[in-house]
Amino acid sequence: MKLITLGTGAGNPSMTRNNSASYLETAHGGYLIDAGAPAAASMIRKGIDFNDLRAVFITHLHEDHFGGLSGILNNRMRPSVRKSPKWRGFWPEIWLPTEEAVSVFRQLMNLEHFGDDDDQILYRVIQPGLFYDDGYLKVRAVPNRHCRRKGKILPSYCFVLEAEGKKLVCTGDLSHDVTDFPVEDASDADLVLCELTHFHPDAGMPYFRRIHPGKLVFNHVAESYEKLFPEFSGPLDYPAAVAHDGDEFEF
Repeated sequence: MKLITLGTGAGNPSMTRNNSASYLETAHGGYLIDAGAPAAASMIRKGIDFNDLRAVFITHLHEDHFGGLSGILNNRMRPSVRKSPKWRGFWPEIWLPTEEAVSVFRQLMNLEHFGDDDDQILYRVIQPGLFYDDGYLKVRAVPNRHCRRKGKILPSYCFVLEAEGKKLVCTGDLSHDVTDFPVEDASDADLVLCELTHFHPDAGMPYFRRIHPGKLVFNHVAESYEKLFPEFSGPLDYPAAVAHDGDEFEF
């Protein structure tokens, strides 16, 4: 399998980093984890065929993680995709954290397409635990505490993805104290994709030292924390890296 980090920026896009989006490439098809803008353009520039996109998983409802989703859907639903010799005969499932988000995106796509293709977008709502299994890839949602409003914790998830005998853990965005870092799942993961914006690396080190993945990759990267990477990654007894837009990680 291969993970392609399409967008690795921290909240706002920068001159060198787009918003959060990662593409998991498998022999069965592709899966998008978050869809920050401009995810569709990033897929095109990496030569990714929209025919291969089987599902999109959104970790939480902050704009930098879903702002490119309408562009993904527009491109996936083009007549040229359906008429392509590569047409694989399936529509993508769009997994969102709340029913409210499903309603909003349904209205948006109806507005853009006048309702003609609404039945071709398969909206789904994420629930904690195993929520996706297409017979090839299984995905579990592990709640974290990143999203808060007026003292209330809103749906926000880490994802554990398993296929081809491999495990990928994506933290999504975490809380400032990092106590919601998915230690148990990350301990034996082949690849851990962890954000590096919402907590100081010193706060994360106790958790990073407790795990032993095949590789730890940081995305959603704050420039100030990226500069600290050589210092805090030194004591780790496994490979670690900071991702950039367009990087590819095979595992």
